[in-house]
Amino acid sequence: MGSYAKVEEDSPQERSHRSLICWSALLLVSLAVITFWGFQGFRGLWGLQLQTKNQEEQRLVCYYATDGGHNLSLLDVPGDLCTHINLGPAILSNASIFLPSSLVQVLQNDSRSFRTAHPQVHLLLWIGGADSGRQFAHMVANHAMRKVFLRSLREIMRTYPSLDGIDLDWEFPSAYDRERMHLSQLLYEIRTEWRREKRQQDILSLAVAAPEGIAFYAYDIRELNLYADYVNLMAYDFHFYREDTPFTGLNAPLYARGQERSLMATFNINYTVQWWLQSGLEPQRLVVGLPTYGHSFTLVNPLNQRIGAPASGYGKCGQLGFTTLSETCECAARYFKPTYAYDAESCSPYLSALQEWISYENRTSIACKANYVKSLKLGGVMVFSLNSDDLRNACSYVEKTKNQEKPVFPLTQAIKEILRS
Repeated sequence: MGSYAKVEEDSPQERSHRSLICWSALLLVSLAVITFWGFQGFRGLWGLQLQTKNQEEQRLVCYYATDGGHNLSLLDVPGDLCTHINLGPAILSNASIFLPSSLVQVLQNDSRSFRTAHPQVHLLLWIGGADSGRQFAHMVANHAMRKVFLRSLREIMRTYPSLDGIDLDWEFPSAYDRERMHLSQLLYEIRTEWRREKRQQDILSLAVAAPEGIAFYAYDIRELNLYADYVNLMAYDFHFYREDTPFTGLNAPLYARGQERSLMATFNINYTVQWWLQSGLEPQRLVVGLPTYGHSFTLVNPLNQRIGAPASGYGKCGQLGFTTLSETCECAARYFKPTYAYDAESCSPYLSALQEWISYENRTSIACKANYVKSLKLGGVMVFSLNSDDLRNACSYVEKTKNQEKPVFPLTQAIKEILRS
C-alpha cells in the first residue's frame, strides 16, 4: 500500500526550470520531425496531396493527335466527353521539348477557345510517343540534361496557360543504364520545380507499358505513387502482325482465352491490371487504356478465319495494319458478306472477308471493358485515341442525319456512359 506525502507547491525558480526543460524537449522533437520531413516528408506529403486530388470520379482521359494525318479539330470534340485531353505529340530533341507546327497552332488557338468554352476539361501536353525511347534515355541520363528539359518545359507552360500539365509517353525505359531510377528522379525534379513555381495543381501523368516483361524493368512502381497523379496503362497492341508472330490475334482482349497458356496468357487487360496493382500501384492512379483502332492481317488461308490463324502480313485495310474504326467499317463494306464474330471470352470482336482479318472494337466490347474498370473502382479509362474513333460514322452507331457534318465518337461516348451511369 502506498504512502502519500503532502505535495508542496513548487518555487518560482523550480517552475521556470521545469518550463525550460519542457520547451527544450519540445524543440528537440520539432527538429527531429522537421529533419524527417526534410528527407522523407516532401515525397510523402506530396503523395498525400496527390491521393486527395485523385479521390474524384473516374477519369476519362482522351488522346488527341494534332498531326495532319488525322482530320479532327479540337473544337469538334464535345466538352462533356472527356475529363482530360492529351494534346500532342510534342517531340524531344536534344533534351528540349519541340512543338510541331500543327501542335503550336492548336495550342495558340484551339486550346484557348476550348478552355474558354469548357473550363472543366483538363488539357495536358502529350510528350513522346512510339519512337521516343532514345530521346528520353538521352534526356534523363544526367542532371544537366534533365535541367535542359525542365527549362524548356517551364517556358512552354508559361507560353500556353491553357495547359494543366503534361503526360510523359516514354516507350519504354530499359533495364540498362539505370533508366528506371533516372525516370523517378525526373518525376521528382518536375514536382520540385513546380513547387517552386507554385504550380502544385498541375497534373503529371505517364503513359506506361502494360506487359509485365517490360514494366518490371521500366518502372519503380511505388515511386510512381509519390509523383504521378495517375498512369495511363497502354492495355492494347497485345497482338498485331509481326514476322515473329505470323498469326491473327486480338488487339485488346479483356481476359486470356481458354487455350492460351504461359506467356500468351499474360497478353490481356485483366492480367496486366492485376499485375500493376499487385506490384504496388495505388488503384486510384491506374487509368486503363482502351483502343478505338484495330489491327488488320492478311490470312494465309481464307477458309481459316479463327483467332490464331496463320497470317502472311498486314491487311489491306489501314496503314501498316493500323485501322481507325471508320476505316474498318468502310473496308468491310467493300466486301461481299463479310463475316463478323465476337469472342465473348475476351470481350473482343473481329471480322474477316476473303484474306482480310481485322481485330477491332465495337460498342459492345468497349462497354464490357469499361464496366470491368468501373467495377474495380480504378482511376478511370484512357482512350487512344479520339482521332481513330468512328469520326465519319461509317459503322452507323449514331443515327445519321441529312446534314451531318461534325465527327462522332461512338466508342468514347459508350465509355463515358458507363463511367457516368
